[in-house]
Amino acid sequence: MGLTLTSTGTSLLTFCLFLTLPVAVFTDTCEKVKLHVPSVIYSGHLIGKVNLRHCLNSDTFIVQSSNPDYFILENGSIYAEKRISLAGKTWFTIRLVDTVTSNEKKIRVKLITKAKTAKTRYAREVLRRSKRRWAPLPFSIMEGYIGPFPCFVQQIQSDTQENYTVKYSISGPGVNEEPVGLFYVEPQTGNIFYTRQIDRERYPVFRLTGFAKTVDGYSPEAPLNIVIKVEDSNDNPPIFVEEAFCIEVPEHTKQGVIVGRVKANDKDEPKTLHSILRYSIISQTPPSPVMFALHPETGIITTTSNRLDRELSDSYVLLIDVRDMPGQRSYLSSTGTVSITITDVNDNPPIFVQKSYQVEVNENESGMIILCIPINDNDLPDSPSSRAKYYITQGNEREYFSISTNPETNEGCLMVEKGLNYEETKRIQILVGVTNEVDVINYSGVKSTGMSTIPVIITVKDVDEGPEFIPNIREIRVKENTPVGTEIYRCQARDPETKNSDGIQFTKQSDTLNWVNIDAATCRITMAKVLDYESDNHQNTVIIVAVDQSGKTGTGTLIINLEDVNDNYPSIINRDGTICQNGKTYNLLVAEDRDGAPNTAPFIFRIDSTNDPTLQNQFQIERVNDTSVNIRADGVPEGNYQIPIIISDQQGYGQTQIVNIRKCTCADNINCSGGSRFPNFAALGGWAILVIVLAALLFALFLCGLCACLCGAAATKGKKSFPDDLAQQNLIVTNSEAPGADVMDSNFKVPVHVTNAHVSGNAPSISGGKGQGGQSGSQVTKQTIYRKSTGQLITPEDSRGGLNSMGGGQQFLDANRVNYTEWHSFMNNHLDDKLYMCGQSEEQQRGDDYVLSYNFEGKGSAGGSVGCCSDFRDEDKMDFLNHLEPKFRTLAEVCAKK
Repeated sequence: MGLTLTSTGTSLLTFCLFLTLPVAVFTDTCEKVKLHVPSVIYSGHLIGKVNLRHCLNSDTFIVQSSNPDYFILENGSIYAEKRISLAGKTWFTIRLVDTVTSNEKKIRVKLITKAKTAKTRYAREVLRRSKRRWAPLPFSIMEGYIGPFPCFVQQIQSDTQENYTVKYSISGPGVNEEPVGLFYVEPQTGNIFYTRQIDRERYPVFRLTGFAKTVDGYSPEAPLNIVIKVEDSNDNPPIFVEEAFCIEVPEHTKQGVIVGRVKANDKDEPKTLHSILRYSIISQTPPSPVMFALHPETGIITTTSNRLDRELSDSYVLLIDVRDMPGQRSYLSSTGTVSITITDVNDNPPIFVQKSYQVEVNENESGMIILCIPINDNDLPDSPSSRAKYYITQGNEREYFSISTNPETNEGCLMVEKGLNYEETKRIQILVGVTNEVDVINYSGVKSTGMSTIPVIITVKDVDEGPEFIPNIREIRVKENTPVGTEIYRCQARDPETKNSDGIQFTKQSDTLNWVNIDAATCRITMAKVLDYESDNHQNTVIIVAVDQSGKTGTGTLIINLEDVNDNYPSIINRDGTICQNGKTYNLLVAEDRDGAPNTAPFIFRIDSTNDPTLQNQFQIERVNDTSVNIRADGVPEGNYQIPIIISDQQGYGQTQIVNIRKCTCADNINCSGGSRFPNFAALGGWAILVIVLAALLFALFLCGLCACLCGAAATKGKKSFPDDLAQQNLIVTNSEAPGADVMDSNFKVPVHVTNAHVSGNAPSISGGKGQGGQSGSQVTKQTIYRKSTGQLITPEDSRGGLNSMGGGQQFLDANRVNYTEWHSFMNNHLDDKLYMCGQSEEQQRGDDYVLSYNFEGKGSAGGSVGCCSDFRDEDKMDFLNHLEPKFRTLAEVCAKK
């Protein structure tokens, strides 16, 4: 790093250089730089940046400034040492001196506060008169100023005070808002003061509003915006963002690799010397060798060596320092720690503790651990870099041994998998190797297995053994149907020590199916029963025990496989079949054979035409698969046929079998029609019985109804009755014919009745006399009258207290007839009123007839409607009017069209 000098020592240093340097120093201005800056530059603010190495490319040089108000860093950044007010242009010079070669360069820096724009040659200026504003420049106060207070800030004045007596006032944050009472203004002079210390980090700027008013409240000036900036002082040290930084670095990391970064924050004003930070390492634990470097500006930590070794030191602690005001003595700083953990890399291969091992084992022993081999590994315990994997690399071709890792001790455990024979092998040497779960990496980064090997010698100890079978396991084949007592095998056993069979006795230890017998002295094995391949198991295992004279035993195994003999013919499963004239024109034949391969399928089917050569032309065989064929009878008439067919297996073993074929007409294209006739008839008979039963029930219901009708007709025979729709001197009730004035009369009454076709004779009078043309036994008619004005139904019982009983003391009520007397009294006045109203119509004319809809008035009425608005025309029959009373004739005259 270069040395920064103040302006006071510049001349002295220059003089000393000229005295000590043996060669002449040549000064040259290499560059001129223009920087546009504001008119007010606050302390610690960045002014600009120049490229120093463009003029002097050296790592050992010092930087000097001709103006002590400006401070230059090594990277060319220019900062203000104090608050500077500029007007127009300002020059100063940056001197660069190489301390090795004594070369000197100068950079001329020009600070411009306001850029001027050139006017065009023929531009015309427009002069405007603008009102002069009383806005001042931004004010500033120092953070942390300790007094005395009140302290003057600045003065605001208005030019109108020459004509008016003006009083000044201010408002805003720091006056009447938080922090209240920090600023005040003298009303007469406009001087602004502040009364106490202020913290820039909390209140970086105050924006106030100033007022100028006369005594009577007049405001000759617009309100003034006042900006008071709080200049920063270096009162906040940088603080690390974490109390302790934790970093993990793999061992043997290459030099210059970034492993982490530290960071700190400074609450002072950004982009000033007060917040520019520099980092450095104060100490490293362990102190030697130095393994890490810290970039001063970025805080990036890098490695300085590739010799990080976890086995030597698994962690480092760095004590780091951060300070502001780079290159200045008035800095603030703080310290922090960085904990660096060195993670393990498999750089140490496993090593056996001894150079070789020797162990003994009894012959014929197996399934036991005979040796545990320890190792040393300096890598991190219980990690992939230290966990061992063992191998037997040589000497285990017959796989007598196996080796595995004990997870608790990390040792290699050697186990005997198969028993050794002393008589065959008395000594075996194997080579055991060991590696880690991951590859070994050296300092250069090269990977390898890192296998270590060690020889292990196994000595086999002799043990008195029982007889040995030769061979120990034997497999033989026996054909089915072999007679009982037939010798199928003779086993051999001998004593390993004497190499002979003297005195050895044999016995059968296991024969689950009891197939064989064994001779104790000769080990002659014979059949104990006749075996059938189709019904018995196809394999049996017999275990034989040999016992020598000393009582030692040995076992041998005999595996007997049962072989098939071709003793079964192929047989047709379905010997009866049907062939249709159309539809299923073939019959499927399927055969089976109980023998096994190769004495079974595929089968060969042939028609045996020895006795009848015509069969070859009448029937044909089509192969379907190995066990079935289709037989066809194209052109053969219907009938039953017996076809001899020869079926043989692969070996040609077979015989002739008769197949019964029926050729017929099939209604369903599958089965013969004759075979299904009876079932169809039985089903049809069931439905027929159900239909017959239903028909009988319907016929019985019909007879009952007919009897009921005849009885009803006889009950009413001999009684005379008028037609249902004859008037019989009664007015048939209809709906209203039109909403005329007469209908609206509240006293208008409409008779209501229902015609009953079964009642005949004239209605008798209520007094009990006979009606016209009636008889003493006639039924009494019950009349009902509806009164429109009251909405009530009035019956004779309501008005007279009831009807008289007539003819045998029985009372008959007929709701279909209206008594003439009642009807006459009802219609007399109304018809008179109707005639009168019709006569008073204009020009003595009656109302025109028009069509209206009416309810049904009776079945087969000869008279039809009697209203004046009837649908009947002149051609309609009106003869029934001749039978009415005189009043009806009058009504007919009124309604008749002339």
